[in-house]
Order: sequence, then structure tokens, then C-alpha cells
Amino acid sequence: MSKVFTVFKPQPLTRLDWLFVLFIFAGTLALFLMTMQMGFPRDEGFYFHAAHQYIGWFEDLWKNFQAGNLGESFKQANVDKHWNYNPEHPVLMKSLFALSHKLFYETLGWMRPSTAMRLPGAVSGALVVSIVYLFGRQIFGRAAGLIAAGAILFQPHFFFHSHLTVFDVPIVALWLAVVYSYWRSYDSKRWILMTGVLWGLALSTKLNAFFLPAVLGMHWLLVNWKYFEFKRDEASKIWLGLPKIPWVFVSMAIIGAVLFIGLWPYHWFDTVARIKWYINFHMTHEHYFVHYFGHNLQQPPFPVSYPWVMTVFTVPATILLGGVLGAYYYVRNFGVIERIKSWKDSLVARRVLRTPGVDPRGTGFLLAINFVFPIFLISMPNTPIFGGTKHWMPAMPFLAILCGAGVVFAAREAANVLKERFDWSDSKVPALVMVAVLGLSVIGPAMYATAHNHPFGTAYFNELIGSHRGAADHGMARQFWGHVSNEGFSYVNQHAGENARVWNHKVVGTAWEMYKREGVLRKDLQAGSIWDSGYALFHQQKEFTHQQIILWSLYGTLAPVHVAAIDGVPLLSVYAKKDKKDFKHPTSERRVIRTN
Repeated sequence: MSKVFTVFKPQPLTRLDWLFVLFIFAGTLALFLMTMQMGFPRDEGFYFHAAHQYIGWFEDLWKNFQAGNLGESFKQANVDKHWNYNPEHPVLMKSLFALSHKLFYETLGWMRPSTAMRLPGAVSGALVVSIVYLFGRQIFGRAAGLIAAGAILFQPHFFFHSHLTVFDVPIVALWLAVVYSYWRSYDSKRWILMTGVLWGLALSTKLNAFFLPAVLGMHWLLVNWKYFEFKRDEASKIWLGLPKIPWVFVSMAIIGAVLFIGLWPYHWFDTVARIKWYINFHMTHEHYFVHYFGHNLQQPPFPVSYPWVMTVFTVPATILLGGVLGAYYYVRNFGVIERIKSWKDSLVARRVLRTPGVDPRGTGFLLAINFVFPIFLISMPNTPIFGGTKHWMPAMPFLAILCGAGVVFAAREAANVLKERFDWSDSKVPALVMVAVLGLSVIGPAMYATAHNHPFGTAYFNELIGSHRGAADHGMARQFWGHVSNEGFSYVNQHAGENARVWNHKVVGTAWEMYKREGVLRKDLQAGSIWDSGYALFHQQKEFTHQQIILWSLYGTLAPVHVAAIDGVPLLSVYAKKDKKDFKHPTSERRVIRTN
């Protein structure tokens, strides 16, 4: 089996590649902006509010600057006034949400309020697709890079999360950027500094970034293990000789720490105490309800299989297959087996044995570790289960890169067979045709799945479990965020009386107000409780079964008046109370709902 590519150094990027990057970024961003019709998840409601809180500090900063009183903005009282909301998450993305809203909605009027706040997340998604192309292109070639870009863009869960005012796709973008920059730092001092900057931005985006030094450290140990050796000095003392610590880790330690504190105004004061609170919050994070193969999971230990099985069932099957082929291809063609043999031979010989022809960067190990680690972290029994695949999404770009490699590998092997069979030894046409055919065969079904599933992003399951119906039959969670509410508003807007009260279930108040602000929901409709409402938006989640039973009793009916579904699987049910005039609060039942 011949080696098709070389990975000893990154393949140089040409002007054509940068044109591809520009096209991929602009096209992906435009696609995201044209598909913003999904509802507002619960977390978005909190970050809408955070953005409105934080923008006040920037407005005061400008006013104080004009008044020549700039120092007033940096006093603790002023900082705490604007930045003390939602201290459990860094503020970089929330600040960008706020500034984007200020510029593109309030100042220029180019976007709706929610679209302006969602823009930084969409930009992050477009950056992920662009960097995946760059990374895949430099390792495996241009065709592999293009297929890899499609393999990340058309994962329905990634596509959905790329539209939101949350941090999940931004941390994917920065995780990927840090890893790419670290890989480039092997032959460039500029990338050493860039890695430090990018890690500081990642720390300022989401907690996941704290694990990146461990991931990169593991890779460095795997690649440089042979430089660790025990030595004996003149006094017969034995000590461990270490290889030189790469400057990239020094850059991360210094620049990352400075940016983490500098970009988070709330941590400018009582720094140690507030950082400690931030870390402790996540160390003792609550466990969310998960419905997994018919089992209700809410307390650890959780099944180790959970994120692995969910990955197998929530990534399009063709992309999974391409990733497996890519891993096989790399192991067979880029010295992975030879490197492992050298470890064994070195241990037997008790000295370092060099292995010529092995990638000194350990690129395959870097891809493998960054795919495995985010999933492994969530699979640990005491790690909080938060409810969605988004928590190990930093693994997905690396799967996409391997998918691109796998498709090109399979296509070239098939082309070699055609050349031998039909004596086309001098023709490049078979290889190009097979890359196009197999690329479309892998990306095409994923494109269809993404389009068909939109805007119900968290509900997607692939063919291996029987799609949406198969997942429902197997007792899997269809959603967890309450973003399907807007699918019921058309019915409520049309049928509810003036000033009617609606039980909005999973919709937080700030999201409810945003729906009204943008005209999706009638302005006179009021958010009510399950007890004093005339209409109800019930999200089909197993943890709310007890509420559904009470809802049936209070509303005097088991039948919804409107259902939002995909492939016959209900996601949201709208109920209308049978007798609105004679309704009274049943005191005993109110106690039941509170105790549950």
C-alpha cells in the first residue's frame, strides 16, 4: 500500500487555499444567517440578559472617556455593578454578544435583536469550518480538507449550535485553533506566541479550555518520551533527565493567564476568591436529567458508555465511516505502527532506538487525542451530565479531518484498482472522479439530514438507531433546552384571547420577551403558571411526565390542540383548557408539583 501524502511538514498553503478559506468562511456564515429560525434555548435567555447588563459598562466607559473621567469605569463598584451577573461563565462571548447587538441592531439596524446577538456564535461556527479545511488541507491535501469542512458543517448538532447565543461552538473554534496553532508552532516562533493568545481567549470563553494543557501535554509526552532518561551523577545519585520544555507551553502559561484575568473585569478585584468560586461552581455542578435507553439518569455514577454511544448515534453514519477509514489510513501510511514498535524495541534494548521516516510532530496522535479526550472526560462516572452532545463537541472537528482523509484514501485506492483494470496508468481522471463520487456519497446524506432536521437540532439521531422514530422507541431524549416553543406560537397567536395567560414551560422570561420584541409572539399574551393559564406549551421530555399528568387534570383533557413533530415524533404539545371560567387553584395539587 503506497504512501499518498507526506506529513513531516505542513503542506504549504497557496493563494488558492486562502481563496477557499475566504469562500468557506463567507458561505458558511451566510448559510447560518439565513437559517436563524430556531427558537431560543433556555441558556440563550440568560445570555440575552447578560449582554444587556454588560453593555452598560461599555456605554459608561465611553461616557467617562468623553468626560475625562476614565478611571471611574475601573473602580470596583462600577465593575461589580455591570459584571456581577452570571459569574459562573467567562465574559468574552457575552461581551461580543452585547457589542454585536449594539452595533448591528441598535446603531446600524441591519439585523433583528436576536440575530445580532447570535452573530458571534455564527462567526465562530464559520471559523471552525474554515480551520478544519486548513488543518485537513495541510495534513492530507486539498480534497481531504474540503471534504473535512463539509463533514463538520453538515453534522446536524454542530449546525444547530452554530446559530446560538451560547459558548459551545465558540469553545470548539478556540479549542481547534489552539491545537492547530500548537501544531504549527513546531516550526514557527509566531505560532508559539499565537498559541498563548488563543489559549487566553479560550480560557475567556468556557471552562473546557483548562483541559487543553493536559491534552497538549499528553501529545508532547507521546512524541518525546524517548528523551526522558535516568542519569547518574558523580555522587551516584540517580535523577531523571527531561527534554527541553517547549516555548509554546511557556507562552500559554504567561499569555493565557494574563488574558484570562484581563478580559474578565469581575476578576480584577478579589481575584483569587472569585476564580476559586468559579472553579468550585463547576466542580460541584448540578446533574441534569437525561433519558438514556429508557432509563432516567439524574444522579451519578452515570454509564461510561453515554457519550460514546451518543456520538455513534448522533453523528451522520457516513461521516463516522469516513472517520474510521481515515484513522485506518493514517495508521497504515504514516509510521504509527513503526513508532509503536520503536517504543517496544527501545524498552527491550534499554536505549533509545531511532525510527527514521516517522512524523516528528506525531500528527496522528494529536488528532486521536483531541477526538478521544473530550468524549472520555464526559464518560467519567462522576462528571456531571449536562444533557447534550454539545459538551464534547470539541472532538468533532478532528473526526471531520479524519473523515476527509478516509474519503480521499478510499477514493485513491479505488482509482488504483480502476487504473490497473483498464490500463489508465497515466490518467488522473479516475482519482478525481472517485474523490468526487465518494465525497458526495459521504457528505450528501449528512447534508440531507441537516436540512431535514433543521431547526430541531438537538433531536437528531442517525440511521444506526433508526433516526427520530428509532430513538424515541429506544427511550432516548429528543430535546432538553426548550427551543421548540416558537413552533407552538402560531397556534396560540391565532386562538388565544386578548391578554391570555400561557404556561410557557421551559421558556425563560428573557426569551419570552425576545419573542414578543421580534413579533413572533403577540405582545398582549402573558406568561402564566400551570395553575392560572388558559394555554400551555408542553415540551416532550420524560422528566416532566409528572407535570403533564397534572396538566391533563387541570386542563380537563388529554388531547393537545396542536403538536410540533418531526417524522411523527412529537417535540411540543399545545394544550387549551376546557373550562377557563370555573378554574380554581387546587391547593393540595399545588403542593404536589412543588415537591416534585
